[in-house]
Amino acid sequence: MAQKDRVFQILDLIRVKQKVSVSELSSKFDVTGETIRRDLERLEREGYVARTYGGAVLIQQPPGHVNYTERAIQNVEAKNLLGELAASILPSSGAIGCDASTTVLSLLPYIKDNPGITLLTNSVRILNDYMYDKIRVISTGGHLRSRTQSLQGEVVSRLMEDYFLDVCVLSCRSLDLENGIYEGDEQEAYFKNVMVEHSRRVIILADHTKFGKTSLIRTMPYSKVDILVTDQKPSDAWIDRMQEENVRLLYPGISFQ
Repeated sequence: MAQKDRVFQILDLIRVKQKVSVSELSSKFDVTGETIRRDLERLEREGYVARTYGGAVLIQQPPGHVNYTERAIQNVEAKNLLGELAASILPSSGAIGCDASTTVLSLLPYIKDNPGITLLTNSVRILNDYMYDKIRVISTGGHLRSRTQSLQGEVVSRLMEDYFLDVCVLSCRSLDLENGIYEGDEQEAYFKNVMVEHSRRVIILADHTKFGKTSLIRTMPYSKVDILVTDQKPSDAWIDRMQEENVRLLYPGISFQ
């Protein structure tokens, strides 16, 4: 069993039982105690558990706080569809910016073998998972935020002063019909705004569950967005609103040229 699959199962078990022991998990998954301790260390880094002597206990999350591990397994089918749709409209060569979201991560399998693409990202996961593929990857640098597996800080804006992107592909926390695009974290919002200001074209990936909601920080108005990619046809109100803002919609079944 791959580590990420085992970690997800351990997390599910801890949610039910509230606490687990290394010996219990070692027996259940037929791996060594050292392997389980590494799994628990990973969950602790991501803010899910607190390790104890011989095991770990669940950390109760505040409302709205979702770690990378949990986000990675939410709406997987929708994210994969968004990645495939977005890949279909990207240039065959050029500079592309990506955030560190699990949604945008779904794009990488569709472009990883293209040596003509240079990818600029603050994602630690992308740096780790695609270091041996043909795509060229540039890191923004910055300090590590393990909860989001991203690099943040002022160094990002300094680096972006020297780069300009053909397109950036970003996710969001939510979309409000009237007021635009929202994010739940100040540093993530800051990074996305910097990337938008240094891109010729902006693509937002958002599955249908994010429509009609607000979050902590208004990241940008729709006037900053060129293309909105989603997994289902939006309502007529959303279609009309995007037309007003000159935002092109891409979803399954629509002709996009």
